[in-house]
Amino acid sequence: MGAEKWLDIELWSSVKECFGVLKERGYRIATAHLGMDAVSVYDVDWSCPTAIVVGNELRGISEEALELSDLCCSIPMRGMVDSFNVSVAAGLLMHQAVCDRTSRLGCHGDLTKDERQILLAEFYLRHNKNTFSIANEFSKRKLASHASKL
Repeated sequence: MGAEKWLDIELWSSVKECFGVLKERGYRIATAHLGMDAVSVYDVDWSCPTAIVVGNELRGISEEALELSDLCCSIPMRGMVDSFNVSVAAGLLMHQAVCDRTSRLGCHGDLTKDERQILLAEFYLRHNKNTFSIANEFSKRKLASHASKL
């Protein structure tokens, strides 16, 4: 609850436009799909920037999205079940991606310390009722820290 305030939401008019923008930004497109060409989510190298696409619970991934994606991955399941609820599938995919990135890269993200601080500050400023007092406090601490180094 409340996680939506930490998201940057962008809207596109088509799958082709969306995937084109993501690829221009350096993302690989991975679709969750049960097709014959799907690779187990556990066999995917998640160390590069990847956009994960999950489909509608009833219809799955569109044919256009499948054609434009770079890879299809599936979540191995046991028993009589052949799909997960879309939120569960997304959570499992992202969890595996984080675990794999951590294993391969030594951390789950690829932002520098400064980039992480800037991102955190941006979200605090965007979503905190006390934005100005936080910004003032931060700048006072920054000035004090700078002055103590002189």
